[in-house]
Amino acid sequence: MRYRNALFVFCVALLACASSAGAAQRGATFLIDSMDQIDQWTVSRVKETPTVKLALCDDREGRPGAAFSVKADVGRLSALAMRRIQPDEAWNRYDGLSFWVKGDGSENWANIRLQARNGQAAWVASFPLRQTEWHEVRLAWGDFVPVTARIDELGTAKGIRPAEIDRVGFGKEWNFNIFHKSPEISFCIDDLAFVRGVKSSRRRVPIGKLPPLSSVVRKLETGQPVTILTLGDSITWGTSAGGNDYAYPAVLASLLRERYPKAEITLVNRAIGGSTTSRGREWLMRDVLGIEADLITVMMGYNERPAADEDVAAVTDRYLANLVRYVEEVAGVMKKRPTCVLLAPTPGRQTNWMALDAYAQGVRELGKRHRNVTIADANAHMKQLGQDAYAKLMADEAHPNPEGQKVMAEIVFRAITGQAPARH
Repeated sequence: MRYRNALFVFCVALLACASSAGAAQRGATFLIDSMDQIDQWTVSRVKETPTVKLALCDDREGRPGAAFSVKADVGRLSALAMRRIQPDEAWNRYDGLSFWVKGDGSENWANIRLQARNGQAAWVASFPLRQTEWHEVRLAWGDFVPVTARIDELGTAKGIRPAEIDRVGFGKEWNFNIFHKSPEISFCIDDLAFVRGVKSSRRRVPIGKLPPLSSVVRKLETGQPVTILTLGDSITWGTSAGGNDYAYPAVLASLLRERYPKAEITLVNRAIGGSTTSRGREWLMRDVLGIEADLITVMMGYNERPAADEDVAAVTDRYLANLVRYVEEVAGVMKKRPTCVLLAPTPGRQTNWMALDAYAQGVRELGKRHRNVTIADANAHMKQLGQDAYAKLMADEAHPNPEGQKVMAEIVFRAITGQAPARH
């Protein structure tokens, strides 16, 4: 009897230990790569020339050659070191990734890229390189942005699950403009792991809770400071019109200063050539963090227009969802909620004359659902001119010439003030 009792006690203790170990395993990190084997990683190349240089470095505990450094070349828009990993169903139990970084002390940002289904889906997150001491970076699945609006968010109920991730990469995927040319970056990486308990840092303010335009108009009328942040692609930047000084945001600011001479208007144009709603979200921290705007204007869509073989309705739904998410995340990094003006995207001059119609209609519908959001219907205005007259306002298929940029500024001016600008 004594032996049976002892055996029972031993079994209970063994089960308790096993249960504790299992719980610890479920709550612990899952190491993917200790980052001390360079030969497991491949680097991107341009004409056989590597765009990334890898080298061993001391790890965060000071052990020689137990971590590796990444150096991405200047001028490259994409420069990544990638490695393949074997998916595991257990990864679905984790909430994100952690890794240790030692930055180069610059104000630049680097990227981590995740891929699934042999490259059919990819997500990118950014991290700063300011700190030159080892520090941990923790990213939830919600911190990773799909590289296009056609891809679902990572780790969501209808999206791709973490257990399908099969490649990971470090380096940079750089969207650029005159203020953000692609720099050389370098950093050391150690101990890449799956982690539990991490929460997304991408705060969102619901679009329906943004203040109406009337709050900004009151500030303009009473001579208060007003900061306008303009977001978009090369059309908003002023490509083919002579640059940023001739783009519609700059013209708009001049018109508003003329209309409200007592107002202190500051314009910040953060449009990026080649940008999309996903690219805007990807570079949110770099391009928007630290700007406190009273009014944001957004026009996106041309670079992510539906392809001929795509389901236009489905693609439009994804574009609109990503556009709303972008606006909400932009508002989320600001201390005060900004007012928002959405531009219905302009058509192409000839080939893409009808390509943006569904997107434009979707933006109009957003305005109907959210009365606090103002719509500047640039698409309808240009369509009403007719294709021949519109062509005279265009420098090429996508970009307005200086006169076309003036017309766009007038459209936004009327949306804000309810009046046509004074003609000279």
